[in-house]
Amino acid sequence: MMLVVGCICLPFADLVVSVTYPWAELSRIFTGAITPSYPDISELFSAVMLTVQFAVLGVMLSLVVGFVCALFYRWPVVRWACAFIRAIHELFWGLLLIAMIGVSPLAGLLAIAIPYSGVFAKVFYEMLLQADPEPRQVLRGKVGKVSNFLFSQLMQVVSQMSHYVSYRLECALRSSAVLGFVGLPTIGFHLESAIKEGHYSEAWMLLYVLLLLIAGKRWWFNGKTWWVMVLSAVIFFPFGQGVSLQYAGAFIADEIVPAPMRGQVWASIADGKLLSWFLHLWSEEVYPGIVDTIVLTMVSVVLTGLFVVFFLPLQSFLFLGRYGRGGGIAVLLVVRSLPEVVIAFVLMLLIGPSMIPAIIALALHNGGVICYLLRGQVDSLDLRPDCPAPLLLYSYEVLPRVSAQLMSFWLYRWEVIMRETAILGLLGVSTLGFYIDSAFEDIRYDRALLLILFAAALNMVMEAISGQLQRRLRLSSLHNN
Repeated sequence: MMLVVGCICLPFADLVVSVTYPWAELSRIFTGAITPSYPDISELFSAVMLTVQFAVLGVMLSLVVGFVCALFYRWPVVRWACAFIRAIHELFWGLLLIAMIGVSPLAGLLAIAIPYSGVFAKVFYEMLLQADPEPRQVLRGKVGKVSNFLFSQLMQVVSQMSHYVSYRLECALRSSAVLGFVGLPTIGFHLESAIKEGHYSEAWMLLYVLLLLIAGKRWWFNGKTWWVMVLSAVIFFPFGQGVSLQYAGAFIADEIVPAPMRGQVWASIADGKLLSWFLHLWSEEVYPGIVDTIVLTMVSVVLTGLFVVFFLPLQSFLFLGRYGRGGGIAVLLVVRSLPEVVIAFVLMLLIGPSMIPAIIALALHNGGVICYLLRGQVDSLDLRPDCPAPLLLYSYEVLPRVSAQLMSFWLYRWEVIMRETAILGLLGVSTLGFYIDSAFEDIRYDRALLLILFAAALNMVMEAISGQLQRRLRLSSLHNN
């Protein structure tokens, strides 16, 4: 079904290649890749430290809030509130917070912590639900409720939670880099400037540093070092730097209020000015933005699935030797570590502005993530002694046995891709994110807020559909087993 919908959307996608001779630019990019350099080491160090601080503090703050919300997630108001805050991309939270309190590190920290809290709440709640209920029933009435929860339920899933926190930190490193595209001085800020100015040696140095941060995460953030990283981040983070609350009141009370309603709420409704304002925004920005967002999402989802099918064997010892497998893992590490907006930015220089760079970037990044998540399952498969040749082995034994988990990850990344299409609007792709970014640039915060609300609603609908499909997939797997 997904393949059919993606094929239906394909004719509506903007697939024009406007750059016919990219070789000169490609040569400069390649030269920069083999000659990385950065003129100001102190500036580079400051950008790296702020990127890490955003990620570490953002994850720790959202971890605490998300865990508390997970305990009450069965309450509809908590569940819907968490769904709403995670439906808004951290980049849009950053733009809203910058407009409210100024270009400050605190705005970047909250931009990561707010949506991640909603993500942690959902994931932790689902983990707690999957815990075996028998130990809790045995201890009921013998110990207090808190002790019962801690030792019978939480202890079963604490290992899963720690692994997920580690994965979420990797996501936060990418998110903190992307926040540089809206003016916060992380690695992404200097990376965007370097690429726009054609300083590819500097750009590659920044990319290599970001890749090293993510690839080496298990050495600098683990069970022995996490408290040192958190404590250092808290001590040295510039919480008050750049914060200005003098415009926060006006932003909330006036600037995000629809223009026709300012000072004349009932009159604007009675004379139809508010309706006229909304209909104009709907026809010119909301509707075309929603259509292009859905088209880009569906085409990217289909290409992501194809990427996984073809590249999954590249990281398994079942199909490649030691060096071949190492090369495959390295390639997939690169594509999953680089933010989609960075990949799309580079591709746009080579083939011009269209949906093609965005589609390729989304497919590469999300396909790399799914391959990474499936690697352990593929390598742990028990095969028959008389297993067939690699192509037949993959097609008729390995792929069918991991297909249920692959589909589950694929459906989850469908939600993620829908959210990520928004930030690609920064590069001129006419998704809802493009119109949101334009509204912020024009200082029309009322339009920006309405567009963000539509983007959040669209993401929540997509999450509900994906969740329903995942539940059906799990039931089907249980029935088949």
